[in-house]
Amino acid sequence: MGLPALQDDYLFVLPLIAKRLADQVPDIPVEVVETADQVFAADQRARVLMVMWAGEGIGQAGRTTQQRYLVLLGLRNVATAKDARQAGAGPLMSQVHRALVNWVPPGAVNKMRRATAAMRPDIRKDKALYPLGFELELSL
Repeated sequence: MGLPALQDDYLFVLPLIAKRLADQVPDIPVEVVETADQVFAADQRARVLMVMWAGEGIGQAGRTTQQRYLVLLGLRNVATAKDARQAGAGPLMSQVHRALVNWVPPGAVNKMRRATAAMRPDIRKDKALYPLGFELELSL
């Protein structure tokens, strides 16, 4: 049987995560993306949160899915001081963590929890991405 929301839209949690972050982490635009390359290629904002599906694991004899998500904090080089982006990233990453850990998305029955991010931080001359991983167990 599984969750009705999951049967209607396998990725139903993605826009819910984006809305939660928009509500809980003020003054930062939030978008759903498909790849981290989209952030590097197109986004020119000083700060942005990007949410993407990061795959899944199947559990409990094929009756559940542990859907994984990445939240990417993207920061442009907004200061000339060494480590300026990283200094600004820490408090924002804490806000993302607080917004999602133990939150139960509408249509789900389990809490969101932290997971290992499927990518490492990617620091370039003009932009930095700081990934945070999350997962949610859903009944299939």
